[in-house]
Amino acid sequence: MRILITGASGAIGRATVLRLAAEGHELVLHTHQKQHELEQMVQQLPVTTEIVTGDLSDRENLMTFCDGLPSVEGFVHIAGTSFSGLLVDQSRSSIESMMTLHVESLIRIAQTLTSQKAFSTSLSIVVVSSVLGEFGAAGEVVYSTCKAAQLGFVKSYSKELGAMNGRVNAVTPGWIETPMNAVFSAEDRDLALAEIPAGRFGRVEEVASAITYLMGEDSAYMNGAVLKIDGGWM
Repeated sequence: MRILITGASGAIGRATVLRLAAEGHELVLHTHQKQHELEQMVQQLPVTTEIVTGDLSDRENLMTFCDGLPSVEGFVHIAGTSFSGLLVDQSRSSIESMMTLHVESLIRIAQTLTSQKAFSTSLSIVVVSSVLGEFGAAGEVVYSTCKAAQLGFVKSYSKELGAMNGRVNAVTPGWIETPMNAVFSAEDRDLALAEIPAGRFGRVEEVASAITYLMGEDSAYMNGAVLKIDGGWM
């Protein structure tokens, strides 16, 4: 299977690349600004890879990116960013770029890949959303809204794509040890950890494992499903 991964240079992205490469899949890896890091990484991979770049938070760049997409049988949407602060303090440009990156890019890329494929060819999509998309969070209103919209897309598009020999599912990680979560204070981390029954934060490898499962044949009858990976947090 040939699989497109957006946000492949991030923590969850890199773990997913390694896991899917170990399964023998050909990979098309997207990054915005870390092409050199990906180039170094793919030298160690035992599979055919292609690196594509683009700012998916900008609508014009997104359209150009979609126009140049190769045909694939799988798509993992990981690309994303966060904003920690009150909604009243977030700029209009920040809100628009987050909505484009998390939501519009998912929709546009899925639309492009579906239109490219022959009807008999399968297409499996996995969206990396968040538990905040299910439960919300003060201080991350726009991020939570974007993640909720992703889940709405998964639930809705699964009903269309299923009739076209395709499927789309999602994972909703909780607090995972990534650089994006490293911005929180020790106090915030301790408060969150106290609420997690598992007694620890999640690992990127655990998210990558769930993505690999949803991409593979073992989950062939799953469509519109959401796998929560949060240690019982929410």
